[in-house]
Amino acid sequence: MGILLQAPPGFGKSRRLARIAVESGGRALFFVRSHLEAWQIYSYTAAYGGGAALMFGRSALCKFGARTAADCLSLRERGICKAKYRYINKRFLKIDDIYDAGVCPYEYLQAVGRQSRIAVLPISYLESQEYLSSIVDLLRESDLVIIDEAHNLLLHDLAVERDPPSDKMCDLGARRCVLLPIVGELLRGRNAILASASITSPFSDIFIKFLNLKYINYDNVFFDNLIIDIYPIKIRYINRMNKSTILLIKRILKNIFNNYHKILMFVPNKEIYEYYIDNFKEYPVSDRPLGDVPHVVMTYFGSPLAEGVNVDADAAILVGFPIPNVKDGWLKAKMRIIDGLGFSGFKHVLLFSAVSNSVQAMGRVMRDLERREKYVAAIDDRFWRYRWAMPRWFANSAVLRDAPGS
Repeated sequence: MGILLQAPPGFGKSRRLARIAVESGGRALFFVRSHLEAWQIYSYTAAYGGGAALMFGRSALCKFGARTAADCLSLRERGICKAKYRYINKRFLKIDDIYDAGVCPYEYLQAVGRQSRIAVLPISYLESQEYLSSIVDLLRESDLVIIDEAHNLLLHDLAVERDPPSDKMCDLGARRCVLLPIVGELLRGRNAILASASITSPFSDIFIKFLNLKYINYDNVFFDNLIIDIYPIKIRYINRMNKSTILLIKRILKNIFNNYHKILMFVPNKEIYEYYIDNFKEYPVSDRPLGDVPHVVMTYFGSPLAEGVNVDADAAILVGFPIPNVKDGWLKAKMRIIDGLGFSGFKHVLLFSAVSNSVQAMGRVMRDLERREKYVAAIDDRFWRYRWAMPRWFANSAVLRDAPGS
């Protein structure tokens, strides 16, 4: 039996999980969304008097781009990789120093992780048969498994590099499987704590079913310092790059920029990101936070900046309700698989993705709400239509607004 904690951004979920890992006293595996979050957890565990090891993946550590053990062997046989050892009894401050000492950084961190009481890993270890096979022993031996940003278990999938683990959960043509039920099998009988800001009550059923979790929800709060305006403009695939749409968004941004100086702007996806940057050059646009100077950070839903990492910002602009492209072949197959498991494919695949990405984006500005006012502009009529699927704090604060000049 485990616990799934649903709580708003800024609740301190990651810190609480780090403290639990330290105070549990047993062997803990701690899965996070990204390498940046892994470093945050590393610092949190140290602050609580514990020590953690970072077990990054092979592709992130290999300077020659190896992703699999076969890639690694080939690089060594051809003399490209000069690493001679898997581990030496020495601590290093930099990844490059590990390789310069003749040691494979991936194998070194794997060894250190197996010696440590708390190991912090990117959740991508669960999304590939190759990577998953390298940590199955750790999952079996751990006293506690922690998964932060646990919504990714439904958003992401298992890449099939060998025989598919289940015909029912997988699509052989796409070489992918629905990840959540497979993780449920791996965690069967284990103590597990999962946390998220975007597994709202309407979506909790599928997590409870496959992970056998007790669901704890702290969403029904009202933030005095959070203002959420919904602009019911139709932002769709066919018009999101139109001049008239861009003009409406610029009018909204102009009003916001007069009152808030550090703004995060989320556009629908990576493919049109450059187009939006080119069309907002009259503003101080950046791809990263610039400190206390007035600026607009332009990014996209699902970007590394959009989830889990603390950012100092005053306002967020969400351009479009980020429902995935339904023409994607795997998404269609995933919806059919979810339907076959007794749940709604549209709800738990498409709608859940839109809600999760929206909540994670808003979460970047919801730090320090107890000290200062924050603002969110949600530009799309579907934010209002699907507010029943959003967290209660969103529905409690959201107000319909007319676009300036409309």
